[in-house]
Amino acid sequence: MWLHSLLLSIALSCCCSAELPGPPMIHLNSNFLPNRSDAVLAAGSAFSLSCHGNGLVHWSSSAFRLQFEDSLPDPVQVSRADPRHTGTYRCGYANRSLEHLHTWIHLYITDPAHPSSVFVTPRSSSPILKEGQDYLFRCLLTDPSLTNLTLQSEDRGRGLPPGMKVTFDPRSGALIQHPQRSFSGRYTCSGWKDGRLFRSTPVDLLVVPRLRHPPSLSVSQAELVRLEGELFEVTCLSSNPSHFYNLTWTHPQIQKLNATIRRRYGNNQLYINSTLSVSPVHLHHSGPYTCTAVNEAGVATATTQLTVLDRPILRIYLRQPANGNTTSSSLEANASAEASSANVSRVEAYEGHDVTLTFVMEAYPPIRSQHWTTPEHITNDNNTVYQESNAANGYRSEASLLLHRVRQEDRGRYSFHFSNLFFNGSQNVDLQIYRSPTVAISVENTTLTCSSSGYPLPTILWLTCPGVQPTCANVSTNQVPSAGVTSQADEEVRTHLPLSSDDDVTFECVSSNLVGESRVVFSPSPERLVVFTPALIGALSVIVVLLLLLLVVFYRCRQQPKYEIRWKIIESTDGNNYTFVDPTQLPYNHKWEFPRDKLRLGAVLGSGAFGKVVEATAYGLETDNKVTRVAVKMLKPSAHSEEREALMSELKILSHLGYHDNIVNLLGACTQGGPMLMITEYCSHGDLLNFLRAHADDIMASMLNVDNLEDKVFYKNMAAQNGRLRSDSGISCCSEYQEMQPFLSSGRSHLGGHTDNLSVSDLMRFSHQVAQGLDFLSTRNCIHRDVAARNVLLTDHHVAKICDFGLARDICNDDSYIVQGNARLPVKWMAPESIFQCVYTLQSDVWSYGVLLWEIFSLGKSPYPNVSVDTNFYKMIKDGGHMRRPDFAPAEMYHLMTLCWSLEPTDRPTFKAIGQLISRLLPSNKEASSHHSEQAAYRNIDKCSEEEEEEVGGETLKRREGEEERYEDEEADPKNIYQLS
Repeated sequence: MWLHSLLLSIALSCCCSAELPGPPMIHLNSNFLPNRSDAVLAAGSAFSLSCHGNGLVHWSSSAFRLQFEDSLPDPVQVSRADPRHTGTYRCGYANRSLEHLHTWIHLYITDPAHPSSVFVTPRSSSPILKEGQDYLFRCLLTDPSLTNLTLQSEDRGRGLPPGMKVTFDPRSGALIQHPQRSFSGRYTCSGWKDGRLFRSTPVDLLVVPRLRHPPSLSVSQAELVRLEGELFEVTCLSSNPSHFYNLTWTHPQIQKLNATIRRRYGNNQLYINSTLSVSPVHLHHSGPYTCTAVNEAGVATATTQLTVLDRPILRIYLRQPANGNTTSSSLEANASAEASSANVSRVEAYEGHDVTLTFVMEAYPPIRSQHWTTPEHITNDNNTVYQESNAANGYRSEASLLLHRVRQEDRGRYSFHFSNLFFNGSQNVDLQIYRSPTVAISVENTTLTCSSSGYPLPTILWLTCPGVQPTCANVSTNQVPSAGVTSQADEEVRTHLPLSSDDDVTFECVSSNLVGESRVVFSPSPERLVVFTPALIGALSVIVVLLLLLLVVFYRCRQQPKYEIRWKIIESTDGNNYTFVDPTQLPYNHKWEFPRDKLRLGAVLGSGAFGKVVEATAYGLETDNKVTRVAVKMLKPSAHSEEREALMSELKILSHLGYHDNIVNLLGACTQGGPMLMITEYCSHGDLLNFLRAHADDIMASMLNVDNLEDKVFYKNMAAQNGRLRSDSGISCCSEYQEMQPFLSSGRSHLGGHTDNLSVSDLMRFSHQVAQGLDFLSTRNCIHRDVAARNVLLTDHHVAKICDFGLARDICNDDSYIVQGNARLPVKWMAPESIFQCVYTLQSDVWSYGVLLWEIFSLGKSPYPNVSVDTNFYKMIKDGGHMRRPDFAPAEMYHLMTLCWSLEPTDRPTFKAIGQLISRLLPSNKEASSHHSEQAAYRNIDKCSEEEEEEVGGETLKRREGEEERYEDEEADPKNIYQLS
């Protein structure tokens, strides 16, 4: 038993010694080298390496000279060593189970004769790395005596990129850990020996991003429609950071698809375009075509849907607008036909909103020709009213018409016309604008008719209340059914109510719709049941005036003058010799620029030979939501560069002057992107001359009331008052020109809305306001040169503002402008020094202001009545002759006129002194509201005159007293206030 155990242990020990041999041993030139030892050899020497072990062994080496050898013999013999034999030589067993039993040594082959061989590197050193993948730069050191081994960047001044971690091993090289894309560049290994720097051959390192996403993929068209027999072609567009991806086309029923591939590399991306073509197509080719791109990060797909038709198709419909309600119809056709629809779409919108009419078309072949037509009365100036746009995507397209801030005038039928090879037709849209109802009552025989219009169509309700009432809303009322037949025509509805002459009640017609309500009251009069509406009277007056203007126009056609601004800015003075500023050299501040698309042009207020002034609406002029009515000056399309320069000069002068209550102030301008527009304040009552003539009845009525209170009889010839407008205001009567006048809304009389009765005190206020405006111009060294009532405008609050509307005036056909030399001048308003010496000063404006006062207090009569501008006129001016006192001028105001007409300019008062004098003559608010004697409304002029003697020249006042008495005597006889020249 004991012997058996002993034999078993011996056998086991023998087996163990055979299964676990020792590591092999390496001999260099028959000299044993321990495992993991280094040896240095000189270049050119021979060496032999042999491996000894208990089994079959094999060699491997990291030396560049031997790395491409399939297997190294044992022993490894090198007859002539060079630096590229530097490397680690490893010996191991051929048995894979003994791979862990290996031995290695490292050989350094030095060559002092060639310093460049201190480091040996691979022949090709342009590696491409993926981001985050460690990289070993095998710069093998051949001389172990080098110190301070490191990796340097040639692109960064030998520094390394931020975040780069490098581990240097003399036996293997530089290990770069976790490369980033910013590490791309050129690097070298370096070391120092005996104070000398040695560097390796550089390596060009390129770090590419690790793919985190599938390839980028798209198709040229997502949907395609083709007729049978046509060509189907679609392109798949893809890109990927690397070359490692592929692209394929698939179809559910078709196995083989022909595609053409094109490749392009740029911007660190590989672009592959695959174009799929099918020709000719048939119905079975319909369906989805899918493009698939695959890379290491995933799969991306894109699909094109092909529809193959056996005949052409068309479908068109109106899209619901954002700011309106729509009642629309659609059109569908699938064969060659006249594709016109009998149905008309309707769009309802609120005034002031933008409305977009959009037709959506699905057609194949696609629509090739399309356009919009608008109602005839709509003109599109610089795309401010509407704007067309089109968009197409394959067989689906859209055509839009954008209407800017719709108004009542924009109502009507808008038509969209379209055509292609198979279809030709149009679609109509009726645009309706919501409008609050207007109502009017008329009497015919014994029938009371209430007419109301609005949109939607209003509903009319009759109310009655006892007695004469301003409204039946606040008293006990009875609802009365309309006895007559209710008629409807377009947007107007009428109801009839029988009326008896003995009715002592008030009838009120109430009209309402979803936008608003309107009321009108009628109280029957026993004496007269026929109502003459102001609108009818106004219409007849306008017709008469237009006929008169038409007759005069044939006698007023002369040569067109040269337009220039009359205002001048004084630069320097030498006595009466003034040097004026060239207005073209004045700066223009672009803060005045106003967007054209926020300006809606309206009716023409006045026009002349060179341009026109139109009423307009400005959106966002002061604040974003502010809507402001303005006046816009513009040139006619035929204007020359001189006229454009003159309008620009006027713009610069107004911006230079600044703001004042009594001049027409500049609000903005449009000088870029189209015709030049100058935006100014809007004066609703037009010019002062027309205003005075139109309101002469009011002033005379107030004077008659005054005289009746004093038990006096005051006779004035009223025959010439009705329907008269100015004939010498500078506006030609021919059709080419249009007079400056207030903008008239529908349903208003020529005189506008309700105005209080005018009196002499209002004339005093006009005179004072004009003097304040001219005083402001004088403080800004500005000479007007054309001070006259025609160049003064009135706002809706009866504020007078000075302007110059030479642009919109036909001075060739204006009797106020007389030919003198090669120019036309307002001679009757000019000072003697301006007429005879062509000298214009601030004092010459004072003379013209005196003539303007005469115009005001004569209620718009032409200066120097019954006097022609001839030799006798010029002699009268030189001799100091003046006009007589006007009909309605107080003695104090006429005395001021004579001071303004002093032959010596220095004897004339300044505008500041004139303003102070008139302010003392103005009545207080309490006195202005009183209806007593006009004489009580003025202060004692004797005291005022004494106070003003120092300011306006005491000697001059005394010298004029005799002339004043003479003119007061001449005023004893009543005169016709409209005795015109």
